[in-house]
Parts: sequence; structure tokens; C-alpha cells
Amino acid sequence: MEVVEGDQDFTSLIKLLASSNKATRDKTLRVIIKTWLPTQTSISDGDMKKLWKGLFYCVWHADKLPVQTELINRLASLLLNLELPLAFQYFSIFLLTMRREWAGIDALRLDKFYLLIRRFMHQFFALLKKNSWDLELCRRLVQVLEERVFFTDDKFHGNGVNYQIASVFLEELRPFLPLGKDVIDILFKPFILSMAKLSDKVMLGKIKSNLFDVLLKMGKQLIERRKCGEINSDDDIVVYGTIPLTNLFSSTFYELGSSPDCCQSNRKVLFAMHEEYQKLEKSFISSGIEISMPDLQEQDGDEVPTLVPISGEEISMADVDVNNEITDKALKKKKKTKKASDGSGKKKAKKAKNTNGISDLVSNNTHMNKDDENIVVANDAIREGCC
Repeated sequence: MEVVEGDQDFTSLIKLLASSNKATRDKTLRVIIKTWLPTQTSISDGDMKKLWKGLFYCVWHADKLPVQTELINRLASLLLNLELPLAFQYFSIFLLTMRREWAGIDALRLDKFYLLIRRFMHQFFALLKKNSWDLELCRRLVQVLEERVFFTDDKFHGNGVNYQIASVFLEELRPFLPLGKDVIDILFKPFILSMAKLSDKVMLGKIKSNLFDVLLKMGKQLIERRKCGEINSDDDIVVYGTIPLTNLFSSTFYELGSSPDCCQSNRKVLFAMHEEYQKLEKSFISSGIEISMPDLQEQDGDEVPTLVPISGEEISMADVDVNNEITDKALKKKKKTKKASDGSGKKKAKKAKNTNGISDLVSNNTHMNKDDENIVVANDAIREGCC
């Protein structure tokens, strides 16, 4: 990777992401997103790790809920604005960073990092939809999840990341359903394999309760509804219930439970799931109900949720939970404040274009005020913990 102003300025720029001063963090993030990243055709893993270390502390220092939500949405939506190779790397190092830093996150900050993982999983699916659910692309992106999360050989105490992904996976997949059988098989593969190979009882419970128990319940309710003649294609029962009725999970659970590679303590759970899903499939066959699979080519491409613009001046309300809602009044106030503090915007933009904005930003922050002294710990971590 080549940074126009040199590696030293790149490192200094990353350090500014960890500043305790919000204005400094915001300005640095704008330079990275609008000026630096778009010029990169490739980035070394080492520099991407440094970048994510800085972004991690940028989220760490975001205190107020509206600020946290806007920042998180901007970072997650970048997945759809980067070239595919860079998007894969960005997502991969994000997962690595979350696992590496997870043990150091205090209880008061956990919620915003839970939200960060949730938003990234949503954009994970949005990226696949943007590429028309190409099967090879699905396999490659799911492989990133397998290597960085489910079957990673790192030594980090980051299982909380795995638990959160298992907890939100089905919920974040919901806006993109229904999907074809081949796509569902690929998306659910790491969870099914985890139930056979992982000895982590907590992870096993998360996968079972948040994915397969939900699908089993919805499948049963769908059969009962169809018997009564009730049809609502947008209902959760129909959308979720179709998955277990068109994907024969029972045989998969049996094969994995019978495999010599299966974790001995997990066999009982897998065989129990096999029996439950076998009953569901037999009930479905005897009911005479027909379930049609969707044609992915005919799905409405406008269903992808509105994304946060890279400029960050607007917030996608579709990406904000009810409890995380940001009012129009707050947005207007933010825009007015920016306009008042950026009167010479055109000249600054021109200067940034000529210099990539990196040297100016670094030099303007060389003499930091006393309030920024507490970023030393974070900066040391960026230098030492990026490997």
C-alpha cells in the first residue's frame, strides 16, 4: 500500500481517530472515508489492522447514543461502497479486531459494540444482495465468517463476538428473505457445522435457541396456518417457516451427529434436533401443503434498506432501532452547526483535494490541547496491538 504523504502521516492519522476530542475524530474520519480510502486499490493487512484499531477507539470514545448510532452506521455502510476485494478485507479485519479487543470492553460500552456487530451483519447481507446473491460470492463471504469467527485458531478471548453474531443472524437476515435453497444452505453452513465441531456449550445454546428453535417453531405454525387457509406472505411465520420446510435439516443433523468428527457432548443435541425436524418434515408432507421457492432473479431490488451516505451528513432511519431513534431536530441542529463552523468549506475542500487531506490534518493536530492527553494509552495500543 502506498500513502501519498508517507507511512508516518498515515500512522499519525490513525492515532487521531483515538482522540478524546470529537471534532478531531470526526475530521479524521472524513479524511479517511472521503479522501484516503477511495484512492486505495489495495491495503496491506497490517495497515488495515491499524485502521481498524483506530476505528475501534473511535467507537470507544463515542459517548452519546445519537453519535454512536451515526458513527456505527457509517462504518458498517462502507461495506457497500468499497470494491469487493477491499470490502472482504475490511469485513475480515473488523471481525479480527472485535475478537481481539472484546475482553477489554467494559460493561458500560458493550451495548454500542453489540450494535456495531448487528449493523455489520445487516450490511453483510446487503452486500450479498447487491451482488444478486451470487453463490460463489456467498461462499467466499461466509468463509470469512468461518475463518475469523466460528473456527478461528486465534488465542483471543472473543467468544462474545461469536455469541452476538449467532444471536442477531436470523433477525438481520429477515429483511432479505425469502431466499433460494442454495443460498440458505451456504448461509447456515457455519452454524450447522459449529453444532457438531465446537465444544463451547454457550455457543451451541445460542445457535439452537436463536436459529433452529425459531425456525422449527415457525415451521410448525406455518403448517397449522396453511391447514386453516390463512395466507400472509409478509408474515414472519411464513417467511421464517418456509426455510425448514424447504431445507431438509433433519438429515443434516443426523449425518453430523453420526460423524466420528462430531464433538461427543453435542451428539445428543444434534440427534434431538434431527427427531424434531423429522417430525416437522413428515407433518409437512402429510398435510399436502405446497411451498414454492422464490426466484432470486425476480426479487425486488429496491428492498435493500437505505444506506448511510459516505459523507455522513444523514442517518439512515431504517438502520436505527426504535430505541436508538434520532430526531429530525437533532439532524437539523447538526447541519446548522457544521455550516457555521465550516464557512470556508470550498477552499478547504480544494486544499484537501490537492494534499489528500492527510498532512494538513496531522499538522493541525500536532500541538494538541491538554484534553487530548488521555489518548496516549490508545495510541500506544495502536502501535503495539495491531499484529
